[in-house]
Amino acid sequence: MTTTKKPAAKKAEAAKAATPKKTAKPDAPKKAAKPTAKTTAKTTAKKPVGPIQVDAIDAHPEFDMFTYCELSGETRIEHDLLEELEPRFDGWAEKYLRAYKITDPAAPKGGGHVIIWLEEPVEEEIEGVWQDSPSAGMSFHNLAIHMVMSAAQNVVPELADKGCAPLPKPTPGILKAFEKLGLVWNKEGTVNRQFAVFTRMPYSDGCSVCILRPKCPNAVDD
Repeated sequence: MTTTKKPAAKKAEAAKAATPKKTAKPDAPKKAAKPTAKTTAKTTAKKPVGPIQVDAIDAHPEFDMFTYCELSGETRIEHDLLEELEPRFDGWAEKYLRAYKITDPAAPKGGGHVIIWLEEPVEEEIEGVWQDSPSAGMSFHNLAIHMVMSAAQNVVPELADKGCAPLPKPTPGILKAFEKLGLVWNKEGTVNRQFAVFTRMPYSDGCSVCILRPKCPNAVDD
């Protein structure tokens, strides 16, 4: 027995076949992730600087009679005094003169500096002489100044032409280096040694970097 579909059923099937199938929507493109605190830190972090270097150096001061007389405000030196000055100069240089190059990569111009000083026994010796003879004490005082300046000029030759050693402000790293060397920096711009020189090495910028410039009568524009 053959059966036939009803017209209504045929229409429903035809409509169903004619209806297009729904296609899946493509996935929306993913948004780029915002940089996190960690990635931002990586891109903005400063490159680390190298460690501070502290190296003992040889500084060979030379006793120069003309320079010493100029420093002392004298035109000549008595023979007896000269016989006392020269042996002390040689003895202090051998036993008590200290010289170090300190390099701080965080400082300008390559970060090179030099610190030179005479140890405390020299101060004590001069003080003892001063008690007996103020004039002799002043002579030895000037000798100590002459020594550290001569030593500084030996390692930074430009200082001889300039006539002084510009005093820069030490960086935090250099202050720590001072502590390791047994030195203490004072707010007045000195260390805890009476006879000392601290300046840039090699020479650079002159008076413009000297913290004593505002009160210095000899300051010039370099």
